Amino acid sequence: MWFFRSNKKRNAEPEGDGPAFWKDYLRLFRTPLPAQTPIHEVPFVVFDTETTGVDPAKDRILSIGAVRVCNWQIDISGSLECTIARHDSNTSPAVVIHGILPKERPNDLEEREALEKFVRMIGNSILVGHHVGFDIAVINQALKPLTGSGLKNKRVDTGALSKRVNPVSGPVYPAGPLSLDDLCKQYRIRPSDRHTAAGDAFITATLLLKLLSRLRNRGVQHLGDLLRSR
Repeated sequence: MWFFRSNKKRNAEPEGDGPAFWKDYLRLFRTPLPAQTPIHEVPFVVFDTETTGVDPAKDRILSIGAVRVCNWQIDISGSLECTIARHDSNTSPAVVIHGILPKERPNDLEEREALEKFVRMIGNSILVGHHVGFDIAVINQALKPLTGSGLKNKRVDTGALSKRVNPVSGPVYPAGPLSLDDLCKQYRIRPSDRHTAAGDAFITATLLLKLLSRLRNRGVQHLGDLLRSR
């Protein structure tokens, strides 16, 4: 199972005529993070989105939450939490779960502003999320009209990573994908602010540190070790 997409070809694409924030972002990928970077020096950004539904092709972002992780610590000082103004009235079941209705609130940002804040925050960090493919897909769908392309970052999925830590299925470690709630129980993580983007990002960051600690004891010492298929 792969934990990331290398995007080697896409990383070399020209900057083009995109917004200034996107040109700044693309410049960061001229020099990739070395595979020999020790895990504790790797800049991770753990993030989550809440959306109007579960189809990235048609559903939209309601909120983004993100925190940085480096040197075995969660850095909340530079965390990101923003809700996005939606000018429609979709109230799908997914909206009911996280309780964010697509209506204007005083502190809402326009989608472009929220995306710029997110892109500037992540830079060329390794992106982390639980079932992160969905979150990246929905952000890329929103970015494409602005930039013509999507995120270039390598990424780690904590759902897949948990299977790497415990590859054998059974009563304790069931087969198939594990929910964030399942893993919170397994690793004794308090699921506070669950089903909010910021809350889920912090919970996932805590899970990441627990998983990395266990992998470190198995010889995963560098970025290349983490991103290698097993």
